[in-house]
Amino acid sequence: MRVKGDAMELKPSDKKKDLLDRYAHRFGAMRVRTMGHLGLDVFETTREGCVSVDIDGRTILDALALQGVFNLGRRHPAIVEAMRKGLERLDLGNNFLMSEEQLMLADKLAATTPGNVNCAFFSSTGSEAVDLAIKIARGYTGRSGIISADECYHGITGFALSTNSNPDYIEPFGPLMPGFSHVPFGDIDALRKEISDDTAAVIFEPMIAEAGLLIPPADFFGKVRELCDEHDTLLIIDEVVTGLGRTGKFWAIEHSAGVVPDIIISAKGLTAGMYPMAATMFTEDVADFFLTYPYCHYSSTGGSDLGCVVASAMIDIVNRPEFLREINEKGERLARGYRHLLEIHPSILESYGQIGMHTVLRLADPAGGFRMNRYLAEEGIFALLSTNNTAAIRIQPPFIISDGEIDQVIDALDASLKKMT
Repeated sequence: MRVKGDAMELKPSDKKKDLLDRYAHRFGAMRVRTMGHLGLDVFETTREGCVSVDIDGRTILDALALQGVFNLGRRHPAIVEAMRKGLERLDLGNNFLMSEEQLMLADKLAATTPGNVNCAFFSSTGSEAVDLAIKIARGYTGRSGIISADECYHGITGFALSTNSNPDYIEPFGPLMPGFSHVPFGDIDALRKEISDDTAAVIFEPMIAEAGLLIPPADFFGKVRELCDEHDTLLIIDEVVTGLGRTGKFWAIEHSAGVVPDIIISAKGLTAGMYPMAATMFTEDVADFFLTYPYCHYSSTGGSDLGCVVASAMIDIVNRPEFLREINEKGERLARGYRHLLEIHPSILESYGQIGMHTVLRLADPAGGFRMNRYLAEEGIFALLSTNNTAAIRIQPPFIISDGEIDQVIDALDASLKKMT
């Protein structure tokens, strides 16, 4: 502690300890303890691009992008400028009235989505958007059954929570909503056995990062679409993590050529980390449900005018061929580094998954992700183990990461893998 004028000023290390103690009191000691164990007991101060600074002066390179929230890094200049201009004339907007800003964003999204997924409803979070998708599916079909994947994660509220099978998410909150069931991801035979004429919807992510980046067989979603059509069941694709360019295409479902979902869900990176925003997009046929029930769902703050102008600016940046090409090039640079790491750490590193900049490293130790997480934090890298597969570390950097920063991530992975021996 040092004296500044007549006031006592804490040293950075003392201030951080004080903040951690207070944070534990307000938000839970176990949360602070867990983050400390992972090396992530960080209070960000300045943040710009792919780098933020802890209150103790430590610099952190972001290799996760908060699972897509910060796809364009921190405080992207064009996004900040869009928000600044929006603040000069806008606020949340009045959702009892019409909104030109909402219409502008809906038009831009409709220009990116496959088929006739041309209609939208905006909310604040991915969980809310999933809840609405399931409400629409049940209301439109008049059925109750919802099928999701064993390894999935679709959110933590109401209907979204009931899609999960991980006991860490659901055990304290039972009984869950009735009518939900699960099948192994990528197993079309299991889905064929489970789906019925009482199934309102099948909800899948195009690939599942939470389970170590599970990528289904190339023909899987084509067959899922066929099964859904046979049973007049809706297909919901959750693109909260995978969409908006993460896999090198604007929507990950585009990797399954010709597959048109009935509903697509987006959130996280929709406003590039500057405003809470989510979208539930659906076909014109499904939109007919709202002709009968036009006010069955409402959000006071979802789809705010300010959020819409920021999301529109994000689309202008990402939805360009040259930008998506750069994502694929950077993903391949990561993959080259992973292949080298596999050569020099064959007993520790089992495999990797990569599609665009959606990547994961899989360790031989089933619980190795906990140690690896801490070692990477010690090397100044923010990454995160997969919740449903603790042998996997997710590496999903911001799209704007430089080649030099990618190499820094690879070097940190190398140093961390050496500590795993």
